[in-house]
Amino acid sequence: MSVSPPPSPDLQAQPLRFLAAYWGVWQVMSTRLHAALERQHSLDLRTFIALSYVQAGPITPAELARQLKVPRYEVARILRRLDDLHAIARRRDPGDARSHALHIEPLGQAIWASAMQTVQAVTAPALTTLNTDLDPVTAALERLAALSPEDRS
Repeated sequence: MSVSPPPSPDLQAQPLRFLAAYWGVWQVMSTRLHAALERQHSLDLRTFIALSYVQAGPITPAELARQLKVPRYEVARILRRLDDLHAIARRRDPGDARSHALHIEPLGQAIWASAMQTVQAVTAPALTTLNTDLDPVTAALERLAALSPEDRS
């Protein structure tokens, strides 16, 4: 009995094209960003993004985990790093003694502002190539990221 070889992938199939393009962009951008953030600010990309959420306003650790789409134990690691940098403070919710919110500290604001300049400098060369396409591409990725787990299957 002979076994047929597996079918060759259709490299032009839209799902594969999208995933390959997304993967390529993520690899290049995240590698460059991670290196620059680590070297200049002692942050990794995930910690910078978490700090950005805290910078935007008080947020609970549970909500941060939902926003980042990572498990709570991973958020705990990120928050330990931000605590070590004296970038955030945890304040009890006056309405619920069991809950606390994360707030940005002055040092965290300075770290975030400086890191944001690095992010802009590192990403500008690639993003400017998109010109007027940048907003629609970003909006489309945000829509995909917002899909519920049921929508993704």
